[in-house]
Amino acid sequence: MITIEQIKQIVNSNFRMREPPIEKLTVKSLRDAVRIWNDPDVLDFYENKAMKWQPKNKTAVFIPCSAWKPYFYSQSHKDGYLKALMPFIAKIDLFVVSEPMVIVPYCYSDEYPVKNYDYDPNKYFKGKLSHPLVKQTLKVFVERLSRWIVKFDGQYSKKILILPKSWHLKVFLRALKQARIPASTYKIVSMSGRAFQSVESINQQVEEYLRT
Repeated sequence: MITIEQIKQIVNSNFRMREPPIEKLTVKSLRDAVRIWNDPDVLDFYENKAMKWQPKNKTAVFIPCSAWKPYFYSQSHKDGYLKALMPFIAKIDLFVVSEPMVIVPYCYSDEYPVKNYDYDPNKYFKGKLSHPLVKQTLKVFVERLSRWIVKFDGQYSKKILILPKSWHLKVFLRALKQARIPASTYKIVSMSGRAFQSVESINQQVEEYLRT
């Protein structure tokens, strides 16, 4: 379990490392993409970590996953999202929206299986939504995310989506609709460019919203 202090040290250092994915959690085909959602370790994480999460703060912030694992060593997280959120990191509950993990409380991002999967939505979701296998996996993703939202939405007074017009934003909005929760109850942070290019903008939008 990674701590806030460790995250701060990582953001302020030049060190990076990459954890290789393990074979059974590497998606190489649409059939792999279906199978991974029912992997015992993936299901165990969802049921016993994500669904049994104990909120620590009143503000929830959601960011996308990254191809680089652990997330906090990726450029988008280390030099982007985390850097922008540093002033608030102790006052928020930070989550990653991920396939196939669904929702990852950030403190678990250095643990198995979160640091050991490889599932590229650009290859196995985007542009393929008419394919029966992709429809099947999307249905599972939305249903599990919706279930999590139903349980935890009311436990946060402020909710922030930093999912820049991305695949994960579309999935999250679908899940909100299925959960019958208005998207207007969430602050959607806008971005121009990549996360590491938008640090100041993200920081300002979050700061202004938290003041309200």
